Amino acid sequence: MVRSLLTVSALELRTRVRDRTALIIAIIVPVAMATLFGVALGGDDPPLRATVGIVDLDGGEFPAGVRREVMASTELSGVLTLRDLPGREQAQSALDAGDIGAAIIFPAGFSASVGAGEGGRVGVLTSADTPLAGVVANAVVDRISSLVRARTLAVRASLDAGVPAGEVKEFVERNGAAGPALTLENDPMAGGRVDLSVYYGAGMAALFAFFVVGASFRSLLIERKQGTLDRMRAGPIHGWVPIAGKAVVGFVLAMVSVCVTWASSVLIFGSTWGDPVAVFTLLLAHVLAATAITMLVASRARTDAQADGVIMVISFVAAFFGGSLVPLYTLPDVLQKVALFTPNAWTTTGLTGLAGSGAGLASVAVPIGVLCAIAAAAFALAASGFRKGLLG
Repeated sequence: MVRSLLTVSALELRTRVRDRTALIIAIIVPVAMATLFGVALGGDDPPLRATVGIVDLDGGEFPAGVRREVMASTELSGVLTLRDLPGREQAQSALDAGDIGAAIIFPAGFSASVGAGEGGRVGVLTSADTPLAGVVANAVVDRISSLVRARTLAVRASLDAGVPAGEVKEFVERNGAAGPALTLENDPMAGGRVDLSVYYGAGMAALFAFFVVGASFRSLLIERKQGTLDRMRAGPIHGWVPIAGKAVVGFVLAMVSVCVTWASSVLIFGSTWGDPVAVFTLLLAHVLAATAITMLVASRARTDAQADGVIMVISFVAAFFGGSLVPLYTLPDVLQKVALFTPNAWTTTGLTGLAGSGAGLASVAVPIGVLCAIAAAAFALAASGFRKGLLG
């Protein structure tokens, strides 16, 4: 069966390359569109002007020190404005009203807990309407978390070394752990700028993955109409082999397409999409979902023209609502919720987060999981459709 699958896949790939559809749809068009969007609308976004709320339920030295260091940071000068709020509910209300872009919450007893070497957790509230403000707030909290871990380790080491509990605080401060000292020097969000060429490059990659895979399944329906599929099934091969062969070629070409679009964006604009392993894994999950959805359409379509129409509608609807064509946060709240049902939204949001935060694979675990779940559901429905149709 494996040999038959490789033979069918090789034949499909040879056909796609020979009629140049693979070259045009998988490489030339997405790269050209990503480049045009990048030139016309890309470049650095205007400097972010973020207002971040501070909820200080602790009233201790640590929140005060953080506030002092943030305001003294040259990287955040003119970018970040802090606004004091009395509680979490008020912060959430201000966030919902758009008065602030994010909020940092210091719980009661935070300073005492850190000082005793017990650590502490800082809360963050963010909004989908102001994602970049959320990135800045999370970057600040990441620095706070690092400082808390360092302070906790210093206190525990002092206690283990026999320093009396009443003298630990003074001992730790005297030896270089006096309090917060933040810097965003090497942070990808320093200066509050995001290269939109990355955003539109990711959008074009996500959009054309559907078209690339769709071309393979379109040929499957054409072969059914011409009787070629029946002749193949009459031979000593399993009925699933032609379908699987088309899927494999579509998947491989789509992966080539998204990777070439990614590489061209980096080379042409000198921008970065983030951690390569995380980006590749997220693109892999997106192509898997696109392949499954396209396979589902092919399993229900009666003609190649019908499949083309449905795939085109699904592709552009998913691209629009999923943020591939316009920034997701510019859409109304209702449409942003609708976007969660599209693979493009999870892919674009994940890629934008990777480019904006410099995080790794763990930061896109949820988008990857959702994309794999979409792929699994679509594959199951497609298998059912093929059993009743092509394999029936």
